[in-house]
Amino acid sequence: MYNLMLIDDHPIVRLGIKSLLETNPDYQICWEAGSRSEALSLLEQESPCLVIVDLVLGRDDGLEFVKELKSAQPDLKILVMTMQDESVYAERVLRAGADGFITKQDATEHLLEAVETILKGRVYLSRASSARVLGRILKNEPAGGDPHINSLSDRELHVFQMIGTGLQTKEIADSLGLSGKTIETYRENIKKKLDLPNADALKQAARTWVETGNV
Repeated sequence: MYNLMLIDDHPIVRLGIKSLLETNPDYQICWEAGSRSEALSLLEQESPCLVIVDLVLGRDDGLEFVKELKSAQPDLKILVMTMQDESVYAERVLRAGADGFITKQDATEHLLEAVETILKGRVYLSRASSARVLGRILKNEPAGGDPHINSLSDRELHVFQMIGTGLQTKEIADSLGLSGKTIETYRENIKKKLDLPNADALKQAARTWVETGNV
């Protein structure tokens, strides 16, 4: 019996994932968390075989959260399951310490396969993503997807997303525990990397990114 943990801030999503996973009698969902703090608190006391986690948990930085999970329990297996763009995030979550990435759109057909693959000690990506990553490695090419978006650091990408949800500089700074000046520096870096002329163009591009996954 493998004891698993689900981390997603939508109870109905957790229910669906749980129902799907428990069609395999070897899998049992022993713990559920709806937030970063709740999950980290549980991990202080429990040791699941594998955690399934969404990248979007309120205003928290999903990639940093994956790093925190790995730091809390270095041997923990982590599967990221999210609505976020695979071409942008698959390699980022692996670098952060996750063992696999699957979109929620693919979960109905492939979640059991993903969990089994990771529990066997292998990395799981979709077939399409695996082919892209392997092809880039063999050809020594940079990461795929939009080259402008991929030029952003993980923190810059998170700030960009927060801008796209309508948050102002002070709100972002307060949420991340950073100064307003630091957030302004991130904003300037993002504008430069995405070739955006001004603050209005930044807000529009960020909104488009949040809504469509494109800039």
